[in-house]
Amino acid sequence: MPDDKIMQEDSRADVFSELNLSNRTRLSEELFIRLRDVILSGVLPSGYAFPNENELCKRLDIGRSTLREAYAPLEAMNLITRTRNGTFVNDASDMRNSMNFDVIAQYTDPIHIMEYRQILEVGIASRAALKATAADVDLLRDIVRQMEKHSASNAALTFYDFEFHSTLARITGNELLLIALRSIQISYEKFVFMAFQKNLFFQSVKDHRNIIEALSQNDSEKAAQSMLEHLDHVVRVVSSSFADDREANQA
Repeated sequence: MPDDKIMQEDSRADVFSELNLSNRTRLSEELFIRLRDVILSGVLPSGYAFPNENELCKRLDIGRSTLREAYAPLEAMNLITRTRNGTFVNDASDMRNSMNFDVIAQYTDPIHIMEYRQILEVGIASRAALKATAADVDLLRDIVRQMEKHSASNAALTFYDFEFHSTLARITGNELLLIALRSIQISYEKFVFMAFQKNLFFQSVKDHRNIIEALSQNDSEKAAQSMLEHLDHVVRVVSSSFADDREANQA
């Protein structure tokens, strides 16, 4: 067996040893998210056979019911197929053909992702402003403080940025809006991480504070405008980054 193939198989096996299920109260949800991400990122490729259920449960220190609860949404998203002979990762084309939004988003034009965000999140900000309480505003301010505290880490900034925007969606009280935002989380975080690499931090914090101020006043129109301006800033930075990459590749 070639050395590179051995290394690939070792890295796939390591996926399970590296899973750290920290929240014992929602193990199945956390496991689902981790497995979804390694499938969508290609770490676990098409055709990959998962370890035997008993073996995997032992390695992860979980019960079979927890594992099966994690498998259920993966199967519903057409990411895996479970058979008598084992559980396997589906072919990427099958995932796309089933209209798996998370997968489609990763193959689409980055500009389409940003257009999707603008259409969705301007409405979210507007609706959140009508619903926001003092406690909601305090929570958003705390997230921004966490961004400032972790300003040296692009990964942490990306995490808290998505937390800020998903919290806005939760404030609306409309579960569909939160699901719609989460449906592009992987692509969203990829582009936001890129933006923070290009020094978006200070502008992002300023924009977030403007959005919070609009929510504190329950000003729907101001919240929508502040969100639109924020996303315009992200688009400019991400577009600039892609332009730089194209120039580098052509050099």
